[in-house]
This record gives sequence, structure tokens and C-alpha cells, in this order.
Amino acid sequence: MDQVDRTTGAPGAPSNGLRSYGVFMNVETDERTPAAAGVARPGEPDAAVRQEPAVRLPEAVPTPAADVAATGALPATRAGGVLELSPRIAARQARLRSTRGVRGAFNRVGFRFGLSPGEQRDADRREVIRTALPAVYQVAVLGVKGGVGRTTVTAALGSTFAKVRSDRVVAVDLGPHFGDLANRVAHNKYGLTLRDLVHANNIEVFSEVLGYTATNAADLCVLASSWRIEAADPFSGEEYGRAFEILRRHFNLVLVDCGAAVLDSAVTKVLETSSAVVIVTSSTYGGLNGAVATFNWLRARGMQHLIAKAVVAIVDQHPGRRSVDLGAVEDLFEEAGQPTFRIPFDSHLAEGRLVDQRLLERQTRSALEDLAAGLASEFPMRRGEPR
Repeated sequence: MDQVDRTTGAPGAPSNGLRSYGVFMNVETDERTPAAAGVARPGEPDAAVRQEPAVRLPEAVPTPAADVAATGALPATRAGGVLELSPRIAARQARLRSTRGVRGAFNRVGFRFGLSPGEQRDADRREVIRTALPAVYQVAVLGVKGGVGRTTVTAALGSTFAKVRSDRVVAVDLGPHFGDLANRVAHNKYGLTLRDLVHANNIEVFSEVLGYTATNAADLCVLASSWRIEAADPFSGEEYGRAFEILRRHFNLVLVDCGAAVLDSAVTKVLETSSAVVIVTSSTYGGLNGAVATFNWLRARGMQHLIAKAVVAIVDQHPGRRSVDLGAVEDLFEEAGQPTFRIPFDSHLAEGRLVDQRLLERQTRSALEDLAAGLASEFPMRRGEPR
């Protein structure tokens, strides 16, 4: 992948940390020179007495600055078998001040209250979302029934990733028949589409790829599907394979709105090149049955590796009372090992227009960050970074 303009975010989160967003630190082995590590040089008279293993865990040694720069890891110390932030990082966190609620009001007139528990949870969750990616990571967004909120989730989730992370994120509309993703993100000023990108010649640098996309206020790029009647033929698997070869060189995170036609060859190719899936369902019996059918369809095709990293997004599309006990549904999916996230009803999302995160309710933004963190907690680590 080309050198990106935006640096990647902070590393690592626990793989099972969908509900607790602590940050794990690296414990580096001692790679000093033999003399510095306490091992005598050959020929020294007390070599036999002083010799120690060349690689050992120090009792309390900060992560070397060079390693921090190389991996993006936060400095940590090991004291009494417990990993702790270095004093420098701990002091920096201690200086954070609350900006919300009563604490924020007092801080604006000179007090020095730290982060509230809610603000600390938000900060920890965003740290997970910023997990650095060693290579391109593609997420397929599936929903076998139309109207369940799949495109809305793709646009809102992609915007959440793009706003919180510092690298390149793109959302791709694979809908073969007048896909709606561009209407929820942004429109290319020349009307260019994913198919135009695939059939272009000599696409080498990011600025050339960018010409086929549009970008919203959150910095999310979008590749639209065609709205031209003469170009409404389904996108083929071979075409998406060529598209992915371009995207993987220029983007860190790719989200694909797969449309409802999961049997299309293009969707098959997306699943073959994806690392995770989001199963989107509405809060109705029909939508939930569709989500279960999607899992069964993936299992029947031997895609257990995607099921292992699948999350369920339940979109509450109507305010007021529901006919479905969503708590019970969440419990059922959780018991089956599928993390489940509920996107509450939001009048801005229900409008069906461009998704602007600034117009979302706070609880909606929080739910979308929970969903993003659930996916990010399964991101692969860079070499040498433990979960």
C-alpha cells in the first residue's frame, strides 16, 4: 500500500474486549548488547561468574523509544508482574480534563476535574477503534432483506471509523440496481462510479483513485454504484477482484455494502477477500429471521472464519413500542457467540438523506462507536504486539 498521508492510530485491544476496552501494552524482551544486559564479553576473567541469559524480562524497564516509534505502542513498565503505563503517559492522562456535564462546567471557570467515568469509557473505546492495521482490512456489510438499514449502517459506521481513526477509510456500494450509499455519504461531482474505477487505465497513485470517490465531512471516501439504466448489469466477481486490488494498495479499511443479492458472484468475491462481516437486521421478526438465515448461509458455504469475526447490528427503525423483545434477541445471539450491537432510533438516520454525525443523537454516536470498537477489537496485531 502507498505511503498514506494520515498516520495510523494507536495499537491494540484485547480480542475478547467487546465490553471492556482496556489497552494492552507491549512487554519487550531485553535486546541490549551483551555488556549492557549483564553478560560478560568473551575473554573477560569473570565471564563464567557474570553470565546471564541474553534475553530476559526486565523487572521495571520502559519500552525503548525506538520500538515505540516502530510499532506505535505506548510506553509501559513491568513492576511486580503487573503491566503499567510509564510515568510520562500516566501523567499525560492525569492532565485530561472533563468537558461535559457538571465537571465540564466547573472546569470552564477554573476548576481541574478529571474525566468522568463516561468520558473515560469513551476515550478507551476510541483507543480501540484507532487500533493500527498492518494491512488492508475489509468488512462486508450484509443484510439479505431489503430495508433493514444495511446502507445506513455502512454509511454511519464508515463515518465513525473515518472520524476517529487517522488513516484512509472507504465505503463501497456493491448494489447492482441503483445503490443508495452515495445518497447517504457524498456524490462524486463527475458522477464516476466503482465500475468506472475498475475499467480505468493506469491507476497508480492515491490522487487518481480519489478522483473516482467522494468524501464526506467525517473524511469517509465512498465509491458509488451506477444510477445509469444502461449500466445496471450486476457487478461481476472478476470486476470486484480488480477493484479490490486497487483499493488494497491505497486504503487501510474497506467497508462494502453488499446489497441484498448475496448469491451474486461479486458478493462471493467480497466475502473471499473480507476479514469480517456485519450482519444488519431490523428490529422485526422478518429482519431477525433474515439475520439467522445469513449466518446459516455463511456456515453452509464453509465461511466459519467470517462467522468467528461477525457482529450483529440491530437497527431500531421505529420509535415507541416494539413487537420484539430486543434484549432477549441480543441474549440469543450472544449465547451463540455473536456480539450484538443495537443502533437506537434516530430521526436523522430515519430521514434517508446524507448522514452527518454532527446531527446524530449522542446515544446513537455512542452505539456506532461501540459497533466500531467491536470490530476493531478483532483487528490483527502488528508483529510483536500482544493482544
